[in-house]
Amino acid sequence: MAGIEYMNDDPGMVDVLYAKVHMKDGSNRLQELVDRVLERFQASGLIVKEWNSVKLHATVMNTLFRKDPNAEGRYNLYTADGKYIFKERESFDGRNILKLFENFYFGSLKLNSIHISQRFTIDSFGNYASCGQIDFS
Repeated sequence: MAGIEYMNDDPGMVDVLYAKVHMKDGSNRLQELVDRVLERFQASGLIVKEWNSVKLHATVMNTLFRKDPNAEGRYNLYTADGKYIFKERESFDGRNILKLFENFYFGSLKLNSIHISQRFTIDSFGNYASCGQIDFS
């Protein structure tokens, strides 16, 4: 994982900052795999088509988890048992962080499994609720 990017269109108003995922061999094998999983989910009706591709990333900063009582913006989550949670967001200016860490090397890891999470839900630990996982042998 090397380099950082942000999820929205304005580097001065960032909500999610993430590390970019690259294959050591330079291939697109992982991207192709997750895009095929996305296509299967769309074809089976499990999800509505919103994107043509999955954004492989590791979140570094997410303003959803910022604890600021004066924050602006709203974001809604549901727990695994269906309880509603109201969250506040406050974007930050990420331009300096992006300049300083645009090529930062986070390290490498061996991918042993892919976890599938349901958006807008959280488990008892505050993580996105897991719908399942695929383990590699």
